[in-house]
Amino acid sequence: MGNTTSTTPNLTFRIISDKSEAEQLLTDAEKKDFYLEECFDHPSNAKARAKLSYRPNSFTVHEEHGATLYIDSAKQSLPKRLLTDLKVVYIVQLMPSADDGMPHTRPDNIICFPDISQLFSITTLKHELWHVHQRNFQELWLAVFERIGWKPWKGSLPDRLEQYRRLNPDTVDHPNWVFQDTWVPIPIFRDITRPGVSDVDICFYNVFEKYHTKKVPSELSFYFTGLPMIALEHPREITAYMLAEPEKYGHSKGFKDLIEQVGHLSL
Repeated sequence: MGNTTSTTPNLTFRIISDKSEAEQLLTDAEKKDFYLEECFDHPSNAKARAKLSYRPNSFTVHEEHGATLYIDSAKQSLPKRLLTDLKVVYIVQLMPSADDGMPHTRPDNIICFPDISQLFSITTLKHELWHVHQRNFQELWLAVFERIGWKPWKGSLPDRLEQYRRLNPDTVDHPNWVFQDTWVPIPIFRDITRPGVSDVDICFYNVFEKYHTKKVPSELSFYFTGLPMIALEHPREITAYMLAEPEKYGHSKGFKDLIEQVGHLSL
């Protein structure tokens, strides 16, 4: 992944202001990842989303114009890897309560913003674009993750963890990964009686000793220095956080090893 076959920018953005077009994009995405269906079938996630509206929201003319101008100027600040590897990325505005207001992606190349003003953060835009990249180059990212200590984990979580595990649209297709063959991070609803999508703790399950802890294992904290706790829930989140703010995490051993794999065009 360190080499690229093209340096010609390919990335274009389409801001979807038509609600029926946005609905169709989300319907097609659901057929691929089954995210909303999985949330509905998981009691804790269903409860957490019971009062949330996961539907497209309309743009005002002013919002659409402002978003278009910003996207055009933001390209100058995006990593070359994103500009050359990605093609068309769709921007969809959802209702403000969707996923508790958190930006996220859906297959294969949709970025969802519950509040379109979130688009105007270059850090957030980079973060979500890296998730789009992860979706579209999964074999490459599998190799990257393995080089920085992660492997897909196919074991079973204890019921007490699985029952309260918060689903994430950016990771729902491959949720469980193990670090150094020992630790599986799991986002768990903090209040199990009144679960909130954005109100979670990250627990770390030890696959050998069969226990979990909220304390970040030293192996993770030493390797991925400075990351917020929420970033540690998944290697996709870890890498998206670091690549979105390289100046903030550049001192981390994990970041340095990551850049050796993805190449400096990713900065």
